[in-house]
Amino acid sequence: MKTLRPSIPMLVACALVALPSVAGATTMHPFSLSELTYVADLVVEAEVEQVEVERQVGAEYLMTVATLRLTRVVKGAAIEGDRVLVREWGGLLNGERTELPSAPVYVQGERVLVFLEQENRPDPLWRTVGLVQGKWTLIDEPGTGRDVALKVANDRATPRFVETDVVLPAVRVYCDDLVSVVAADLSVEHVPAYVRIPGVPEWKDARFKEQAEAAGQTIDSRWTAVRASIRDHQAAVDAQGGE
Repeated sequence: MKTLRPSIPMLVACALVALPSVAGATTMHPFSLSELTYVADLVVEAEVEQVEVERQVGAEYLMTVATLRLTRVVKGAAIEGDRVLVREWGGLLNGERTELPSAPVYVQGERVLVFLEQENRPDPLWRTVGLVQGKWTLIDEPGTGRDVALKVANDRATPRFVETDVVLPAVRVYCDDLVSVVAADLSVEHVPAYVRIPGVPEWKDARFKEQAEAAGQTIDSRWTAVRASIRDHQAAVDAQGGE
């Protein structure tokens, strides 16, 4: 099994929100629901219709592309019935497994509430904001018909998700309650405090920073070092002809 260990290039590709430490490791920034809402280009409820594992030309690691059919749109330019492709690091193919800690795993048949952003590339692919933080699995609550929103650690080897196999906790978070908070933030155009998110285009990062400053939010100075590292990496890539 191959396990991806995040580095600056990997952060650029995955949009991992992390701060550098003296040991060179990374610590994921804990997103609030308001931050997920603000960063996401698309907030939807959806059903996972298909999951395919791919290896891009010349790539060492596997990636997985999940086809999501939208059943409810909370934020974004989409309508119910649309399908979006969500690509995440990791996969299982012909006995080979690639894992990225904290990467979300989508399983066919699973119903989800997800916060997505579009990848900075020409093809129309999406990724989950904040890795597993931007994905909830929805489970029907017997007797009430309400959807319970859970963080489920899916196994990549599972061929199809079965809701009835999931044991619901005694204390439950409901999807409609989460959506109500998202809708409230959208209605007042809430802008959270700015943090630098590796992997987003420079124009999008500049917009985040400008809007946070205009809203009177504090700018986290720790992200200056991360931004410099990303720009240094991109400059090195450009110098090698984009390889």
